Amino acid sequence: TMTGAPDLDPGRVRQPPGRAWCHAWTATVDQAVRQWAADLGVDRGLAVVALGSYARRQLCPKSDVDVLLLHDGWARRDLEDVVQRLCYPLWDAGLRVGHAVRTPRDTVRRAADRVDGATALVDRRLVVGDPGLLDDLSVRARRWLRRHAAAVLGALTDADDRRRARLGPHPGMLEPHLKDGAGGLRDVHSLRWAAACLLGDGGLDALVGARYLGAADRHELAEAAGVLLAARCALHLADRSQRGVQADRLRLDLHDDVAGRMGLDGDGLLRRVGLAARAVAHVHGRTWPALLADARGGRRRRKPPARVIADGVRLVDGLVAVDADRRLEEDPVLGLRAVAAAAGHGTHLHRSTTERLGRQLDGRGALGWDGEARAALLSTLRAGRRGLPALADAGHVGLLAAHLPEWPRVRGHRQRNPLHRFDLDTHLLETVAELGDLAAGTDGARHAALWEGLADPDALVLAAALHDVGKAWPGDHSQAGARVARRWVARMGFCRGRAARVARYVELHLLLPDAATRRDLDDAAELAEVAARVGDHETLDGLYLLSLADARATGPGAHSAWKDGLLATLHTRLGCLLAGGEMVPAGRADELLAAASRQVGRESLDEVMRGVPDRYLVAADAGQLAEHARMLSSGPGPGQARASVRPGRVDGTAVVSVVAPDRRGLIADCAAVLAAHGLDVLEARAHTRADRLALDWFVVAAPRGGEPDAWLDDLRAVAAGGLDVADLPARGARRRARRADPVVRVRVQPRPRGARVEVRAADSPGLLHRLARALADAGLDV
Repeated sequence: TMTGAPDLDPGRVRQPPGRAWCHAWTATVDQAVRQWAADLGVDRGLAVVALGSYARRQLCPKSDVDVLLLHDGWARRDLEDVVQRLCYPLWDAGLRVGHAVRTPRDTVRRAADRVDGATALVDRRLVVGDPGLLDDLSVRARRWLRRHAAAVLGALTDADDRRRARLGPHPGMLEPHLKDGAGGLRDVHSLRWAAACLLGDGGLDALVGARYLGAADRHELAEAAGVLLAARCALHLADRSQRGVQADRLRLDLHDDVAGRMGLDGDGLLRRVGLAARAVAHVHGRTWPALLADARGGRRRRKPPARVIADGVRLVDGLVAVDADRRLEEDPVLGLRAVAAAAGHGTHLHRSTTERLGRQLDGRGALGWDGEARAALLSTLRAGRRGLPALADAGHVGLLAAHLPEWPRVRGHRQRNPLHRFDLDTHLLETVAELGDLAAGTDGARHAALWEGLADPDALVLAAALHDVGKAWPGDHSQAGARVARRWVARMGFCRGRAARVARYVELHLLLPDAATRRDLDDAAELAEVAARVGDHETLDGLYLLSLADARATGPGAHSAWKDGLLATLHTRLGCLLAGGEMVPAGRADELLAAASRQVGRESLDEVMRGVPDRYLVAADAGQLAEHARMLSSGPGPGQARASVRPGRVDGTAVVSVVAPDRRGLIADCAAVLAAHGLDVLEARAHTRADRLALDWFVVAAPRGGEPDAWLDDLRAVAAGGLDVADLPARGARRRARRADPVVRVRVQPRPRGARVEVRAADSPGLLHRLARALADAGLDV
C-alpha cells in the first residue's frame, strides 16, 4: 500500500478544463507514482517512464495512464512484484493503466511490431527512478526512428486512413471524435511523430525550423490543439459512462453540458471545436504529403521541377503555389485560379501560398467577380471530391469570405440535428462531392445519363453548393436559401436565368424526398400536385440528383437503399406525368402479368385478378403478384388466412404477404404481430378485392436470425381472427425499448375519396399498430 498517496479522483482537480487542468491532473498522478517509489525504495536500475499523453502532461480524466518500467536486467519475479505494487493502487483508484516492463534495448526492438509501439518512443518522460536508463532509451529510440522513418510514416498514413474511414472523413462533424477524428488531436501528434522520425526532435518547433511549417502554422496548431484538449477534458468530466474510443465522441446529448464547463453555449462549442479541427486538418493535410515523401526519398531527394499550370500558378512538389511576384491587388482572381488548379490536381495549396494569400487578404475588402472568377469557381465545384482539399483551403485562408462577404455566417454554422453528420458548409461541400460521384457514374449509369442530359448542369452544381445556406438565416431555410442563392449567383455575374434556376433548385430541394417518404406514390392525384410544383423535366432530373447527393452527404439516417428506391419510383412516375401521359405507362399491367405468369402460370394469376382494384396493379410488382397467386392456389376458406415471407427487392428487407377475409382492424392486428416479434415495418399495402378478400403485404427490415415460423403462425391466427393481440405490442416494446419523444403532430387533409391522415411522432415498436387501431376504433377504413 502507498502511504500518504494523493486522492486520485479527477473530480477534485479545481481547474477549468484545458491545459491547466491536464497539467494539474498529471502532477497528481506523478505524485502518487513517486510516493510508491519512495515506499519501495527504488533508486538504481529501475525507472518509471511516462508515455503518450501522460508524458506530454495532457492527461484527461479518462485518458490511459501509459507507463514503461525500464530496468537493467532485474529478475522476472522481482519485476512482477514491482508491477503489482505500482499498478494495483492505480487500478483500485479507477485509472486505466497500461504498462510494459522492458530493458531499453528490448523496448526499441519491440517498436517494429506495431505503429503505436514505434510512436510511443517519441513521447517519453522520466517520472521517477534511474535517469540513465531513459537516456539509454532516448539514444536508441532516436537512432531507430531515423532509420525506419519511411516505414513508420507509411504505417501512420495507413492508420490515419482507417481511423478517418471509421470515425468521419472530414472535420466539421456534428459529433466529432476529439482524439482520432479528422482534424483531431491525433493529427497534431502525428506531425510531432513525423518530426522525430525525420529530424530527431519530436516537436512542432523542429518542423518550423525545417520549413515544413510556418510560424503562423505553429501558432495555429497550438491554439487549435488547446481548444480540442479543453473540449476533450470537459467531455470526460461530463460523461462518466463511456470508456475507450467512445469516451472521446462529442455526442449531441452532451453538447450543452460540455459547453457549460467551457463557459460556452452549445452552438458556440460546436463552432469553436469545428473550426479548431479544420485548422488542424488544413495544416496536416498540406504538410503530411511532404513529410511522407521526404521519409521515403530522403530530405535531399530530387524534387520534380515546378510546372506552370495556370497564369501565375505552378505545381511545386505536388502542391499548388502562386508566383511570388503576383498579388491580389493587381490580380483579384489569383486566389480562385490557384484553388481551381489545386482542385483539378486533387491537392492542397502550398504553405507559402496560403501564408501570402492570408496576409494579402487581411484587412482587405471584398474581391469582385468577372468571367475568369466564375470559370474558376465552376471548375473547382465540378472537380467534385477531388476539389474538397482545395475548397477547404479556400475557406481556411479566407478566399470564400473575400468573394462572398456573407460566407462567414455559413462557415462552421452548427446543425444540431441527429440526421446530419456535418456542420453547414462541410455538408454543402460534401453534397458537391456526392453530386460529382453521381455525375461520374460511380453509383450507376442511370445517374450519369441524367447528368449528361441536363441543359445547364452548372446551375445544379451551384445549387448543390448553396442548397442549405438558408439555415444561417431566420425563417424556413428553403425559402431563405432561395433568396440568398439568387442574390449570390447574381452578384457573381451569372445570367438572370441561371440565378432563377439555382434559386428554384434551392427552394424545392426537399420536395422529392418529402414526397417519396411521406406521400402515397400510387396515388395519381398526389403525384400530380408534386409534378405541378416541379414544372419541367430539367428541374425534375436536377432535383432528383440533388436529392440523392444531399441524402448521402447528410448521413445514414437520411440515406438508404430503401429510400433510394422510393426516390427512383417517384422520379419515374413524375417523368411520365410531365410528359403528358399516365403516372404508370400504358401496358404496364400486361408486362406485369407476363412477368408474373413466368413464375406461377397464367391460370394462377386469373384467380388473383378477379375484382382487384386498379391500385393493386400500380403498387404490386411481378414478385408480389406471383406470391399472392401461390397463396391463393390453396385458397383460404371461410375464416382462414394465409401468410408468407420472401426476400425484398432491396438488401436487408423482406416482404410479408397476407391473404385473409377483410375486416376493419386487420392492418392493426397484423402490425401488432410484427411489432411483437421485433420486425420494423418500412411499408404497408392494403388492397381489398370486390369479394372482400384482402391482398396485403408489409415490407420489413429483414429479421436477424431465428425462424419465421413462429411469427407467421401468429400472423395467420390473428388475420383469421383467432388470436387476441392485446399484449403483443407491449412484449415487443419491452424487448426493444427506445427513448420516446412525447411530441405527436396529426394533420387531416380531406381528399376526393376520403381523407389523408398524416402523423409525425418518434418511432417506437408498435407505432403502426396503435395508429391503425385508433382509426379502426373510430370506424374508419384504411
